[in-house]
Amino acid sequence: MNDMTESYISLTEVHPYQRLLSYPDNNPTQQEQVLRQLHQLGVECLLATGPVQLAGHPLLGVGYCGLVIAGIWRGQAVAIKLRRGSCQQANLNEEARILRQANLLNIGPQLHCHQGDLLVMERLSGQPLGSWLQHLGAEDAPELCRKLQRLLCQGFYLDTAGIDHGALRCAAEHVFIDGERLTLIDFSHSSTNRHPNNVTSLVAGLLWGTRLAQDIRRVLSLPERDALLPRLQDYKRQPDRRHFQALLHAIGLNEQEA
Repeated sequence: MNDMTESYISLTEVHPYQRLLSYPDNNPTQQEQVLRQLHQLGVECLLATGPVQLAGHPLLGVGYCGLVIAGIWRGQAVAIKLRRGSCQQANLNEEARILRQANLLNIGPQLHCHQGDLLVMERLSGQPLGSWLQHLGAEDAPELCRKLQRLLCQGFYLDTAGIDHGALRCAAEHVFIDGERLTLIDFSHSSTNRHPNNVTSLVAGLLWGTRLAQDIRRVLSLPERDALLPRLQDYKRQPDRRHFQALLHAIGLNEQEA
């Protein structure tokens, strides 16, 4: 909407966004429950804005487990993730727990607060990695190298902390780029109860057999799978810093802080 005042959605007059509070079902009981949680957490209003359209309404994002709607919380712009009515998870408490752990590593959007059906998070600027790559040329190779270094370092930090993101094979939509900042998003598939495979998932998604890999290879010259596989297998057997550094070197990157 062009008029910013028209984009504000009061929690007392949330229609027609009310249907989205229990999407894809039209469940008044769940809608009222979500509204109570929004009030209790101090959310002041929702904002009708974002690059994604759902049922004619703009949102920040739509995933298998939730919808992400812009809002205002304690006077600041935030992203609010609402659990979908069809989500198999009974609540978002586990996602919130793991995101807080990731935040301690300076990874992921900052989680401000949560209740069962929703997360209130930092609202990110920028664009998904897949979209960002579309605008790069050969002259951007150094910048892309820095981004890949930081991304793989974040994967290594998660591996070391015992957190498996669970969806980094599809990095195009799970990595957000804003200038020099790189943010892993959507921890809905994350777990601390399985072996973490963040680095290996990222390497596979970034370098081999995906549209993302094709876009990266358009800018960078990278090793083929057979040349890199021994270093990747070494890291999988013993995911420590020595093997991680060897893997980065084999790719043609050097370790740096995320």
